[in-house]
Amino acid sequence: MRIAVIGTGRMGSGLAKAWAKAGHEIILGSRDASKAKAVADEIKKSLPQAKISAGGHEEAAKAGEVVLIATPYRSVADTVGKLRSLLSGKVMIDITNPFDAVPSGPTSGIEEVQKVVGGWYSPVVAFKTNFRRTLDNPTDKSGLKRDVLICGDDQKAKSTVIKLAEEIGFRAVDCGGLKAARTLDLMVPLMLEMDKMRGGDTSSSWKFLG
Repeated sequence: MRIAVIGTGRMGSGLAKAWAKAGHEIILGSRDASKAKAVADEIKKSLPQAKISAGGHEEAAKAGEVVLIATPYRSVADTVGKLRSLLSGKVMIDITNPFDAVPSGPTSGIEEVQKVVGGWYSPVVAFKTNFRRTLDNPTDKSGLKRDVLICGDDQKAKSTVIKLAEEIGFRAVDCGGLKAARTLDLMVPLMLEMDKMRGGDTSSSWKFLG
């Protein structure tokens, strides 16, 4: 599968590497194509067999069958708005977190983006509650698979994302429709605070038991 990664930060590059290792073709996209190429070259150093290329946002979005949005949250509306013609009809994954911009009231970061760009932007939300460090360690010290909490309104697209999460070693937990992002947004600051209280090694995860 061809997966476009829009954004080359820690989470975007980490997931690009994990999916490349799983055998997927990765197209990294950045506003600065040279930055995307540098990240791709770095991944190839540890994964010489990786099928990975780099370019601008438009080039990546056009090529990907699945498109991961991994820009800073405040850039999402502008980024996806410009890429609308290239994103419509594709499986989209949004991993962005509002952090200190968590909206008040019964809403979520994704819903606020939809108010700006329109309801056509209906991504599958995933990996919001996963630290970058755990992408290299999808099981904890006891051997228990870490959870990826996933929500979205398109069941077919969500099934694709669940499979992609499982392929890199995680347990995917379907949290329901996109409105579940309201809860996931609030879980992130709590996760950060709890991790800080326990030494800040970013190796913790939420686990659904039931």
